[in-house]
Amino acid sequence: MNDWEVLTTTIGEPQAQLVASFLRGEGIPIQFRSHVPPSVYPFTVNGLAEVQILVPAADLARAQEALAAFEAGGEDDHGEHATL
Repeated sequence: MNDWEVLTTTIGEPQAQLVASFLRGEGIPIQFRSHVPPSVYPFTVNGLAEVQILVPAADLARAQEALAAFEAGGEDDHGEHATL
């Protein structure tokens, strides 16, 4: 049985899907944990829209590095966003 660890928490499924797509592209399996019922009208009330992204415990360190790179995005060596 695999042990899964929480990597990060996002607000809303669209953000969770974006992060998950990146992680899957890095070869890291993911699962979601959420208490949000599916709805046509998304809302956030006291953390109800939070979606936890879980990864296998064995991949947690690699996933943390990948997430840091994802969040850094287009930053250059000086921490500023590069212009395209």
